This record gives sequence, structure tokens and C-alpha cells, in this order.
Amino acid sequence: MKRIQLSGNIQKKIIFVTLSCILCMCLLVSGASYYIFHNYLLRSMIHSTETNLQLLSDTIDNSLNDVYRMVLFCQTNSDIASYIKNDTPPTSRIAVKTYDRITEEYNNNPHKIYIPRVAIITDDHFLQICDAAYSTTVNLAEEVPKLPYFDALLYNSNYDFSTGIISDPFRKNRVMIPIIRPITYQYSSIQGGYLFMEISTDLFTVPLSKYSHAEDSNIYLSMGEHNYVLQSGAFTATTTPYEVYGNLTDAALLSDTIIQQVADQEGKLHIIVTIPLNMTGCYISQSISYEELQFHQLLYVGILWGIIIGIFAIGILLMFLMNRMIHVPVAKLRSKIQQISDGDFSRDSDIEWNHELGDIGRGINSLSESVMLLMDKRMEDEKLKRDLEYQMLQSQINPHFVYNTLNSIKWMASIQGANGISEMATALARLLKNISKGTQILVPVRDELSFLEDYFTIQNYRYGGTITFEIKVDTASIYDCPIIKFTLQPLVENAIFHGIEPKGGAGRITIHAYHETSVFDGARDIRIDVTDNGVGISAEKAAQILSDNRDHSADFFKELGISNVHKRLQYEFGEKYGIKIESVEGQFTTMSIHIPGEQMTQDPMEQEAAKHV
Repeated sequence: MKRIQLSGNIQKKIIFVTLSCILCMCLLVSGASYYIFHNYLLRSMIHSTETNLQLLSDTIDNSLNDVYRMVLFCQTNSDIASYIKNDTPPTSRIAVKTYDRITEEYNNNPHKIYIPRVAIITDDHFLQICDAAYSTTVNLAEEVPKLPYFDALLYNSNYDFSTGIISDPFRKNRVMIPIIRPITYQYSSIQGGYLFMEISTDLFTVPLSKYSHAEDSNIYLSMGEHNYVLQSGAFTATTTPYEVYGNLTDAALLSDTIIQQVADQEGKLHIIVTIPLNMTGCYISQSISYEELQFHQLLYVGILWGIIIGIFAIGILLMFLMNRMIHVPVAKLRSKIQQISDGDFSRDSDIEWNHELGDIGRGINSLSESVMLLMDKRMEDEKLKRDLEYQMLQSQINPHFVYNTLNSIKWMASIQGANGISEMATALARLLKNISKGTQILVPVRDELSFLEDYFTIQNYRYGGTITFEIKVDTASIYDCPIIKFTLQPLVENAIFHGIEPKGGAGRITIHAYHETSVFDGARDIRIDVTDNGVGISAEKAAQILSDNRDHSADFFKELGISNVHKRLQYEFGEKYGIKIESVEGQFTTMSIHIPGEQMTQDPMEQEAAKHV
């Protein structure tokens, strides 16, 4: 009953996990698809609006260029300059000639319908060309200078539409955009008169009358600080039409296009595409249709739901099919595992099918056979281990025999008064004892320095006492800090053989241990300097010593070269620790060991074992 219940729980888990995975996959796919489609749709509508606005702006810019050409003509024509200079009445020959020339240029302008009035004005007289509907008997020479925007437009560095759309001061129920520009004397920069021109708003509304856009898509016109919205074929002044919510200019096709996400007065978000016109501070903008965007989104969501339901149905069908295909083989595999747990390691060919579960069955059969082989090998290993322990016990006789022999030499040398031989035999006995005792890697600094003193005692007798040896430890706590066994000996050996011996005279070796703050993490580490006053080495040689695995010592410590010691320190304590070498050729060499400043802890059983070695 317990196995049946377990199987039922697994089946429920498989169904639950499968349905959860399918659901998560559907949600992930739908979310990613909706995000991608929404961005694609939004970009497509932005690009379409941008392209249409660009075509519209090109049409308006073409008209603006003709208007500007008319302005430039009035400012540079020699006949007009001559008229300004003479300031003659309109009936004079110069005035008539100038009028005819302006009329000719005006009639040749392809967009004269957008220029209802052109007037050349001096202090006392004026020449006016205008449509009959704009005709007036007002003395423009007197009335134009009274306009509130006269000085601002006249003395501006260039003409613009900063006044926005205003009422025509000389014709009721009409609006226009004024242009007032200075006209100078010929061959002089002195102003003698000025140009007064009216621009009709038809320049913008006529192209827009042929421009197709959705009902909820608004067209805006900005002129400096003035904003207008297109309503019923005419521009109506408006305050700030929207509040900027985000910048989407990165999605633009053209570099000068501005795309913004805005919120209207009701808080609804819109996308505004803005194209600059060929006039300073003048822009044409269009809001993307929210209804069109929402329609496409709802359509895609409906399609997406259909796909999700289809995927979910297919997933459920596959889940039940796979459950039936897996349930029987799993039951047989479980039965075989139970047999193995009961001690039956025989091979069962019934679980080796020709599919993935068959691979598991073959693996179980191989495992059961491997267990049998492993058990046999374990028994053989236990027998071999006992044999090796017996051999190791026998090998311990040799070091003890050497200790006893050295002690005998020591007492014989003492009786005969050969103190040097006695001291050297004692040092050698302690040296061999330190080499052979224990298997621990780390020892206290105290033990390492004691071992070093014994080693130096032997070497000092070899060199006839010409080498002095000094150990300085700044802080007593350093003695209890851990260091890798046989770390200092290769450095002292190198100082003797390669530093002092080539010098050919007396030498001095100093061991200085002290605390140092790490430059890496500020930790309180330990530094041990091994300094000799030998021949010194070059920087290249110092780098080679730390990287060269070969060792040139003839001593029995030759497997512990300086490069090996450096690597052992880094392996044990970390990359920031190890050996650094500082040397001046002909003066000194200092090999600095950097190790952590932690106190050493030793297992009580190891301490007790060390006492009996």
C-alpha cells in the first residue's frame, strides 16, 4: 500500500509540474510576444506618422522657402533700395517703377496666395501690393510703427514667427502672421525703410486639408511660445496641450524628429511625433491615434489567447501520453532497485529497453555488478592496508637507531672533550628528529626557528665559524603563529651557498620576524626577513629564483627549493602571501616571507603524539 501511494504521489507531482511548466511557458511566451508586438506596433505607427509628417513638412517648407525668397528680394532689390533712398511719393516715376518690379516678382511667386499683403514703407510713404480682399486705405507708414510687435520683429537678427497667429490689424475677421524686416540703403548698412508682409494661415491649413489622420489624432502647430491645435480646418490657440511623460526619440527614423509620450488633461497617455519646419522655433506635431493602437492590441491579444489555449491543450495531451509511456518502465526499474537493496546483484535484461529509460536500466545493471567488484576490492584493500601499516612500523626502527647512534657519539665526544663534535652531533640528531617526526604541514614559528638553529650549527662548523647568525623576533606572539614546515631552511641555505660563500670571506645572516599591515586588505600579517651581506643578485635572477622549479642545492633538502617554498606558501595561505626578494648586487640580499598573523591551534591528540616522538 505504501508503494502504491508513493506512485500516486509521483504521478500527481508529474501532472502538477507539467501543467505548471506549460502554464509558465504560455505566460512567458505570451508576455514576451505581447511586449515585442506592442513595441513593433508602436514603432510602426510612429514611423508611419513620422513619414507622413515629413511629407507634410516638406510641402509647408516649400511654401515657406518661396515666402522667404520674396522677403529676401524686397531686402536686396536695387529698385527698392533706390525708392527707399529717394523716399518719393507713390505717383513718382521711381515709385511706379519700383511698384511694377515688386508686382512682377510677386506674381511670379508660386505661393503668392499665402502672401496677402506686401508693403515697402519709408518714413512718409509706402508701396502696397495686396489681394483685393485685403485692400485698405489706412496709412501704413503711420500705423505699422504703432503695432506692439513692430520693434521686436524689426530688430530681430532674422525673421521668424515668434508673434504666432494674430488678428490682421487692417482687416477685421482675418488672421495672419506678420513679417517686418529692415531695408537698407544701397551699398550701405543704414536702414532707410522696412518691409511689412502678412502671411496667411492657409500656408498651413491648405496642406493639412489633404492630410488624412484618425479622428482622435490631433494636429498641433508650435510657433515659438505659441501653441495651436487644428480644429474644423483652422488653428485654435491652446495653452500647454499636453504634459511630457517620457522621451521616445530613439525610435525615430530621422535625427531631428522628436517623439514624446505625453498625458492629456484626463491623464490618458498619448504618443506625440514632432517634425521641425524650416522656420526657427516652428514645429508641426501629431498625436498617434489611441483608438487605432488599442484596436490592434486587442486583436493581437485575442489571437494570442487562442494560441495559448491551443498550446495548453496540446501540452495536456502530451503530458498524459508521456505519463503512460514512463509509468510502466519506472515501475520495473523501481522493482530492480528494491532487489538490489535486498542483496540481489544479478543482471536483469528485462529493464534494458531501446530508449533512454533502457539506458538507466543498463546503468543499474552495471552499477550492481560494480558494487560486487567494489566489495571484493575493498576487502583486498583492507588486507593491503594492514600489510603497509606493519611495514611502516618496521621502518620506524631506522630513525630511532640513528638517534641512538648520534647520542652515543655525543657522549663519547663529551667524555673526550670534543665539544664541537658533541654540539654538532646533538644538532644533527635534533635535525633528523624534526625531519622524521609527525606528518603535519604547519608548525609554530618557534619550532621552525629551533630547527633553523640546529641546521645553522652544522653549517657553521662546516665554514669554521666565519658566518654569524642572528634571530630577532619583535613580538612574542609571533612564536605561536603557524608556518609551513621547512620554509626558512632553503632561504638560509641559499644565503650561505649563493650569497656568502661566493664572497670569499666572513658573512652575516639575520632573521627578523615582525608584524606588518597587508596592503591588500589591511590584515595584520607576519613578515620574516632573511638577510645576508653576500654578493647580491640581479632583479632578473630574483625573478628566475621564484619561478624556476629546479634547485641547485646538493643538500638533502634539494626538493625544497625557493620557488617550491614560494608556491607552497601561496597554495596554503593564498595568492597574496609568499616570498619577495630585494637585493643590491655587491651589498645584500633580503628574502621576505609573508604569512598570516593568526595564532596556531593544535589538536590535543596531536600535541600528545608530538611529546612521544
